[in-house]
Amino acid sequence: MKKSILLLLAAVSASGCSSDGNRFDEKPLLNHYFVLSSVDGKAVGQRAGIRPGISFAPGLRVSGVMCNRFFGQGQFEQDRLKVPQLASTRMLCRDGELNQWEQMLGEVLNTGASVTLDRQTLTLNGAGHTLVYRAE
Repeated sequence: MKKSILLLLAAVSASGCSSDGNRFDEKPLLNHYFVLSSVDGKAVGQRAGIRPGISFAPGLRVSGVMCNRFFGQGQFEQDRLKVPQLASTRMLCRDGELNQWEQMLGEVLNTGASVTLDRQTLTLNGAGHTLVYRAE
């Protein structure tokens, strides 16, 4: 019994690690569109014609929309998601909150965010901000 538990623990530990030190498994993030539901504890209401959100493609390619569409190559460094060269379209929105949140998301992804996925809720914490998304 003790050997079984030790083997199970060893297998779980090994499955979370890779040769480059990346312990994050991107698979649960794939094939979902995560819609922004709150920013720093404030609920995000419906926006006319825009559903702010984020998605992940294989290889940790990140894309989404806030006011503008954005995309970039993600990577995990020291257990934090970073997208150091996040690109986006450059239109100014009439919605001031969307503009503010877009700048905030760029900062969070550029400096690195801790990522938590609990069932259908994705949380990005970084740069002093918390963005919470719900999977669709």
